Amino acid sequence: MVLIGEFFLAGDDESARRVGPRKSHDFPAVRCDGIYPDDAVPRWELLLTGAESPLRHVVPMANDGFTVFAVPQPLRAALIGAGTDRLRTTALTWAEIVTGIGDEVSPENAVDLLERLAALAGRRAEEGLTLYCWYWAP
Repeated sequence: MVLIGEFFLAGDDESARRVGPRKSHDFPAVRCDGIYPDDAVPRWELLLTGAESPLRHVVPMANDGFTVFAVPQPLRAALIGAGTDRLRTTALTWAEIVTGIGDEVSPENAVDLLERLAALAGRRAEEGLTLYCWYWAP
């Protein structure tokens, strides 16, 4: 199964609906190929905040395996507020959990992804944009 996707910033849900595989855009983005973001986001939020928020789907997943969702505000805030050590610990714990259930995420890739996502979330706060994610698992 091919998993491709990215976290990205957009001004509104309508703009977010226009992204996806083979659709170019100029939104600030962080690739997240090889993971299930709709599983990762709640786990990251739980690890960083102790709670989990429901995902708000902008494009619900259908039979084509494509979805777009808004990243919950508590996770956005936690990513912005987490220091480097906290992000690293969260990423390493997440990598260990997903590897234990059969997915492969290297510790280095997990740390890199969360650090880049935290930077994107910080940019979101500065520019007043919303953080979204799309992924495709055909």
